[in-house]
Amino acid sequence: MSIFTNLGLDTEQITNNIEGFDAGRLLTGYRLEVSTARKVWHRADELAKDPLLGLKIGSVQNYRAIGVLAPVIWHSPNVRSALQNLVKFQSLISESGSFHFDENPEGSEKAIYCEYIAEPSSIPVNTHQVLAVVVGTIGIIRAISNNMVDIKRLYVPSSLSARLLAKNLGCDVVNRTGNFAICFSTQQFDQPLLGCDISLYRINIAYAEELLSAKRSGVALIDSIKELIESGGFSHTSIEFVELSLGLHKRTLQRNLFEHGTSFRQLKEEVLKVQAVNLLLSEKFEIEALATHLGYSEPSAFHRAFKSWFDVTPRKFCRMNHYHTHTT
Repeated sequence: MSIFTNLGLDTEQITNNIEGFDAGRLLTGYRLEVSTARKVWHRADELAKDPLLGLKIGSVQNYRAIGVLAPVIWHSPNVRSALQNLVKFQSLISESGSFHFDENPEGSEKAIYCEYIAEPSSIPVNTHQVLAVVVGTIGIIRAISNNMVDIKRLYVPSSLSARLLAKNLGCDVVNRTGNFAICFSTQQFDQPLLGCDISLYRINIAYAEELLSAKRSGVALIDSIKELIESGGFSHTSIEFVELSLGLHKRTLQRNLFEHGTSFRQLKEEVLKVQAVNLLLSEKFEIEALATHLGYSEPSAFHRAFKSWFDVTPRKFCRMNHYHTHTT
């Protein structure tokens, strides 16, 4: 949250009534779920009203922001392998989205086309959140290559000013429909990087592999629990039901979830949020019937929960067109 504070934004106001935060700070060890992170960004965007918010945040992020990936990327043999590592280990930084890249011709010159694809969620991604990631990635590639790798073009949504971004980034920026994407020139992609220590690279990439394996194991457990919550009747599902289904002792299950920064109650709420959005937007249920379907004893209880998740009532949510276009 310090990135918002550095721009003069009130983090307590941004995170007010959002679980996992205390006095504007994320609680230690808390798993920040994708929709919650996006809610924070939407609030920050609304508060800042700055057309360059994402660029400013992406420009000031340092290597500590990417944690274990910093030494992996810095000691990668070349820019190509650094970018491949960034794509492979992206989930260690954030679960909100990931990069996908292909090498394709752009005119007469080869280029790496690197597209950022947001993960589906009950809350649509904020454009400045992705812009910060993209600008940060451009900064990393420029830094490790000593500005030898050329950014041919940056594609951004039409809601952002291509002119302002081009002026500040020093590269061609084009508005288009669809995902953010960076086109890198491949001219220097395979040149050895200065300062690369292959021994440190091997040590750190092995550690990153271990972390990724543990992350995938945790995600598999979380996904299994979410499936059981759905099959067991949403809010009717108890931790005892999940415990028996997975063959785990209750304390073991709780400890495993704690190690991954979450809890059974938090996962149940995540399932309810996603189901509520999908069913509301598909118009399969009236709001009162939906509340019953999700296991709420009274429609008023569902209304209170829904407003705490999305800052709006279910009916107002249905009238917000951007959810229809971004939510899956």
